Amino acid sequence: MLTSFFGNSKTTNYLLLASALPFVLILRWWALGLALPTWAQGLGLLAQSGLLIFALLLLDFVIRKNKLTQPNNYGLWWFFCGITAAVELGNWLQSLALVLSLLALRRIMSMATEQNLEKKIFDAALWIVIISAIYPWFLWMLLPLYMALNQLNQNSWRFYLIPLFSALCLWLIYLALGVIFPEFGGPYGGALPLTSLKLEPIYWSWPDEMWLQLGLGTGFLLLLTTLVRLPLAYREGTTIRQAHFQWIWRVLIMVFVIAGLSADQKVEVFMWLALPLSAILYANILELRQPALLRELLALLPLALPLTQLLLK
Repeated sequence: MLTSFFGNSKTTNYLLLASALPFVLILRWWALGLALPTWAQGLGLLAQSGLLIFALLLLDFVIRKNKLTQPNNYGLWWFFCGITAAVELGNWLQSLALVLSLLALRRIMSMATEQNLEKKIFDAALWIVIISAIYPWFLWMLLPLYMALNQLNQNSWRFYLIPLFSALCLWLIYLALGVIFPEFGGPYGGALPLTSLKLEPIYWSWPDEMWLQLGLGTGFLLLLTTLVRLPLAYREGTTIRQAHFQWIWRVLIMVFVIAGLSADQKVEVFMWLALPLSAILYANILELRQPALLRELLALLPLALPLTQLLLK
């Protein structure tokens, strides 16, 4: 049933998921036993819902534009269930960073066409550096950007310098705002977290939350399964699509390492990086020829994330 509904790429599917998102956030608010939200809190939840709905639209655009899947909404279904479990109510900064990370993903994926490369590299690096100014670990995403650069046919040494100029531009803008508005750095004591970063010991750890264990574990299984099955299924696929999958696999491996070494931001690693990339792999797995019952069970799998988050604390 779910496979027949999400197996077609229709606008009604997106509208249904988008309209359901605010209701799911309200349900989570009620499940936490919180008091009725004030007007300010209600507007904050509404704005957060708007950011998440825009994130759905962005991922759908990335998938369609780059032809990463056949015409269906399987990936959106996985992404929707993931963000409803991962989102922190009232944390608009987390949702905004999700949108910015998808904007960076959009630019990196579009580099495969090798048109307007300078602008795309600059934009991708800019979104990455903006997020890194608040969450310094996100600076590691410059590595996938350089991976994508290395896959280009018309490669040039100047392309590798563009991300540095992008970071420099953002830094100069920040300094200028600090001079014009001295209170601009107020929330961070005059400095962004990236500029006051302190090195701390790192160690491998597994998340405590059951739903997050399930999400990361499923993403890892999707990585292993697609590494084996997709090269055989898409042996005659386009070079660009094959390059996209190779990039996704490499980045996902890096993301799981970051998640394991992250002390207190595993949810953000999952939500901003592992979730959208694994959504693409999830859609491709459902597209493969397999028994109808197995496909229906796989279509129900994403529901395990919000249900586990809601019922098993």
